[in-house]
Amino acid sequence: MITALHIRQFALIDALDLHCEAGMTAFTGETGAGKSIVVDALGALFGARARADWVRHGAEKAEISAVVELPRANRAWAWLRDAELDGEDDALLLRRVINADGRSRAWINGTPVALKQLQALGNMLFDLHGQHEHQTLLQPDFQRQLVDCGVDAALLAAGEEAWQRLQQARDALAELEGRQQQVEMQAGWMREQLQRLEQLDPEPDGVERLSQQVAALRNASAIRQRAASAIALLDGEEDHHARGTIAAALHQLAGGAALHPALGEAEEILAQIEPLLDEAVRLLRPALEVQADEAELDRLEGRIAQLQEAMRRHHCDEAGLCRLMEQWRNDLAAQETAEWDRRKLTQELEEAEQAWHAQAQALHDARCRQAKALVAALRPLLDRLGLATMQVTIDVAYQPEAANRFGCDRVRFLAASNPGEPFRPLADIASGGELSRMVLALKGCGALRGAPAIAVFDEVDVGIGGETAWCVGELLAAMGRERQLFVISHLPQVAASADHQVAITKQQQGGRTVTRVAALDRAGREREIARMLGDSRDATTRDQARKMLDRTHAY
Repeated sequence: MITALHIRQFALIDALDLHCEAGMTAFTGETGAGKSIVVDALGALFGARARADWVRHGAEKAEISAVVELPRANRAWAWLRDAELDGEDDALLLRRVINADGRSRAWINGTPVALKQLQALGNMLFDLHGQHEHQTLLQPDFQRQLVDCGVDAALLAAGEEAWQRLQQARDALAELEGRQQQVEMQAGWMREQLQRLEQLDPEPDGVERLSQQVAALRNASAIRQRAASAIALLDGEEDHHARGTIAAALHQLAGGAALHPALGEAEEILAQIEPLLDEAVRLLRPALEVQADEAELDRLEGRIAQLQEAMRRHHCDEAGLCRLMEQWRNDLAAQETAEWDRRKLTQELEEAEQAWHAQAQALHDARCRQAKALVAALRPLLDRLGLATMQVTIDVAYQPEAANRFGCDRVRFLAASNPGEPFRPLADIASGGELSRMVLALKGCGALRGAPAIAVFDEVDVGIGGETAWCVGELLAAMGRERQLFVISHLPQVAASADHQVAITKQQQGGRTVTRVAALDRAGREREIARMLGDSRDATTRDQARKMLDRTHAY
């Protein structure tokens, strides 16, 4: 819950510091006093899109901050830990600054965050039930969600899993058929190209190797001459060949290690060179056999030209030609086994469809049971909220042709204005006020499970009065025992039902209009409720206000 709220330079509010309590808090005041401003400020704090007109005229920025205390079991803490935004205690610090140009910044526990992060946290913690929220009740997806709130979560998850397996089976068969259709269209071309490449027998770096062979054939005479000259210098019949020179040096150094270490070290190195000379001569001798071969030269150059033409044709290098050959072999081989693969995937698809329809039927049965239970739970609340004559039912129709990941059901909330009249969609029967009270009844009977810990109800009591207003107030008060509620209301019955009350007034100060917010004690509540009844100075009205507070056992 919010324990402290601070607002600066926000619309008509220049400065507000409010200590907040658990339970239900009613915000009351004259029309235009600024009650909606507090709602906007709370919305901004929890991630609403910033507006430039929220910044008080003449100010550079508006700022809203709050201290929120949450039990560690709240799911928001897991999200905060994953985002590395959790604090050391159970207090959560939120801050939002909005500049005069409409840009804004946000902090969670002192760490700057993106607006999407603030909105994600706000969705977990904050619920704004506004005057137009009842429009959501008319949406088919929301009506299905209301029913699904009471269905076993494991059954819902199993339904989605079966749907995913069905889609995977469909995709696998469609991919095979599409691939095989393409292969069948290109099979002749593929075989021809594969045969041409197999004759070339490309290999990585093959052109480089062939080019070296061509260079050797073109320079055969020079290669032989250089090899012969090198062999003669290393191990020839000349008096000063390398082998002889090294042998003479070794002779001079023999036994010299005893005279000086340098002589011994030099002798060891020269002894290692001698076998290397043998290896060098051995490597050079094949070069003496290189002969010019015009036919082989033409063959090699032709092969290089063919490989280069193939690489240009297929827009790849030699390694790419090898990969293409492997791919074509696989595609042509797969064509031969396509029918077997198709039968296998078709069988898997049939099994997935059977499993899906069985799961969808189980989900349908569970929804039908939950729909009846929800209608039964709504009845007493609707009666208390002045909708005793309205008949409500939930139609769950099984429609396989409209299957999706949520099942095969079309869920519709239907209503009749009076008993005996035909049921029709809510939009055709219920007024805005009736829909708003129905949403309140749904929340009151727990149809919206996992609701955020903080909620704002903005004038949801418009258009009602008398005993119905008392019922709305009592229902809101009961909801306040489970989470923190801020209720904007013009009805004295609703205000009297609250655990706490805050008065919002508009004043003139220094030639400017400002909104003031003040928490009320018992006497203050009596005066404010008397004002809401008509006259705070009238003794009879004050006495009625006192009795209204006594009725709710607020103190």
